[in-house]
Amino acid sequence: MQKWTAALILTAFVTLAIGSVRAQDPITIEYWNINTATFGGPQVDALIASFEEANPDINVESRPKDRYPTVVQDAQIAIAGGNPPDIIQIGWPYLSYTASTLPYVSIETLIENYNGESALVDIPQNIYDLALVEGEHVGIPYSLSNAVAYYNPALFEEAGLDADNPPQTIEEWTEAARILKETLDLPMISIDYSNDNWAVENLITSSGGDLLVCEADGTYAAGVDSPEAIRGLQTWADWVANGYATNALDQARQVFWTGESGALFWSIAGRGAIMTNKTFDELRATTYPRFGDEAPRLPTGGNMLVIMATDPARQEAAWKFAQHLVSPQGVTEWTMGTGYIPLIPELTEDVNYLADFYATNPIQQVATSQIPNMVVWTSFPGENGLAAGEALFQAVQAALGGESTAEAALTTAAQEINELIGDQPCSVS
Repeated sequence: MQKWTAALILTAFVTLAIGSVRAQDPITIEYWNINTATFGGPQVDALIASFEEANPDINVESRPKDRYPTVVQDAQIAIAGGNPPDIIQIGWPYLSYTASTLPYVSIETLIENYNGESALVDIPQNIYDLALVEGEHVGIPYSLSNAVAYYNPALFEEAGLDADNPPQTIEEWTEAARILKETLDLPMISIDYSNDNWAVENLITSSGGDLLVCEADGTYAAGVDSPEAIRGLQTWADWVANGYATNALDQARQVFWTGESGALFWSIAGRGAIMTNKTFDELRATTYPRFGDEAPRLPTGGNMLVIMATDPARQEAAWKFAQHLVSPQGVTEWTMGTGYIPLIPELTEDVNYLADFYATNPIQQVATSQIPNMVVWTSFPGENGLAAGEALFQAVQAALGGESTAEAALTTAAQEINELIGDQPCSVS
């Protein structure tokens, strides 16, 4: 009788002990992002490590993808399978698509359920509201960037170009490219691009065009077939045709950092990756080229953090991780490790955070000087927004590949985009 009682007590104790261990098992969440090993991946790992050290009950697993469209497309598949990402970077051109199509948890809901509003007070309202759609925040703005012109001063000097006075206009870049091609038989310009269309939008908007326009009847229409937009893409296509620029999609960055081109038009967020991977000694940068006397208009690159976890415990864990990423320390580490413009601008003047870094980093100062030129990265509206972006991407490839003129390619793209976005409403200004 005593043995039986003792066995029952032991069994109960073991059961309680196992239950206690399981209750203390860490929660594991997935963080989907575009930060591969050569684009911010090491910094993501460092931020995860510092978060996990402070939150030993939460594990974060990074799930890097190669591009923003891939993140969204893969997320759709995961959502359909009942396993959405817990926290995900959504690029700015997919804000409207996310708001209308994907199952996000608004920031207002997260604050109501789990508090944490104090973590957002340092973010300027105009930046915070970049993620605002119809009265609620789809996510937290996280990464902000603009395009700069990186260049290799050693190649400039070898070709007889003045590395201390790099080109500033499209015309000056064209002439410098001609000289580099004739003297060193190298292309001057590499432009990293993909079907998020950020690269071509930089050229189109700086040329005076827009990807979308708001018609008088209050609906969107494609703007990519305007003379200004055509000039932007044709400029790039002409550079490629003359051997002044590469046509290497997202391999353009490798072409530049291995010393096979003179310059790279790419995001300031790539500064850290270039510094890590470049095979030449000195890296410099200057402002994005302008068309004539007009200041460039640069679409704001980067992303917001969106919570999609459905389980309350994972929601709360993902929300805690998001707060860590946008904290002053998190933003400081992110900026120093990548090059992204800090979403808390005052950190650049704070000696406890980014003041010393900015004072000694002229490339970062180039991006900061372009903040007044930043505009919204176009988000094609409606459930066919991804397809509309793909139509523009196909036009860019056709023009750069010499299969079509920019005018013909963009005219076709405009027709396809208009069919896809239908009668999506807009606000007539």
